[in-house]
Amino acid sequence: MGYFKTLVKRSISPAYHYDESTYTNSFISNVPLQSIEVGKGEIDRKIYCCWTGENEMSADRFKAFEALKEKVKVEVVLVTPKNLNDFIHPNFPLHKGFPYLSLIQKSDYLRCYLMHHYGGGYTDIKVFNSSWEPAFKKLEKNSDKWAIGFREIGKRGVALVDDAVGDDLKKFWHLLLGNCSFICRPYTPLTHEWYAELLKRMDFYYEDLVKNPGDAFGSNPGYAIPWAYIMGHIFHPLCLKYHNRLLYSRKLKFVPKSYR
Repeated sequence: MGYFKTLVKRSISPAYHYDESTYTNSFISNVPLQSIEVGKGEIDRKIYCCWTGENEMSADRFKAFEALKEKVKVEVVLVTPKNLNDFIHPNFPLHKGFPYLSLIQKSDYLRCYLMHHYGGGYTDIKVFNSSWEPAFKKLEKNSDKWAIGFREIGKRGVALVDDAVGDDLKKFWHLLLGNCSFICRPYTPLTHEWYAELLKRMDFYYEDLVKNPGDAFGSNPGYAIPWAYIMGHIFHPLCLKYHNRLLYSRKLKFVPKSYR
């Protein structure tokens, strides 16, 4: 019944149309990149996960990771401090502030970096019950689309952004992709703008990061970057801007159970 009510609400809500003049205080008001040639062929059948600490996974997390590899039916690549250099593009080094990020925000940074330069899938290390292969095929079949993921869970899942962007994120939350699992084509206008804004924010916070590097969650005194500021605060507004380039699949939604 709840799902039916959600569908009804969506059907009667006004259609969303992006207009940069509405968002003069936001980075998404930048003119879309029109000259980029987006690849339309096969997408690399890899799903990236990031474990950014030197510590071992907990037993529950490791169990979730092993189950993930079994269920998704696609190669899963675990990026860790030991093999991170294998994924760094020679012309695009990590930002000099990267070592000072919290472990959580290192993952936020890397999912953007990997999706922009390599494409394929990304997921947090969580529990899944379905193959991702159909979602890869669906994105490949729709050559004018740039990413596929599960619809955001509701207003409570939306990044808390100020001004008109934040208002529209809450109003049109069903157009957004969840932050934690998706598949992207590389080098699309969406990933270009995502990566460019990430680097701008890293530049802004660099001196503060050096003075107060983050702990695992960025909860230590003096850590400057707010929780979702280099992930959801960028990714969700861009999902709204480019919603007509997105596809949705409930198969890419994780199972809400303990994994830590």
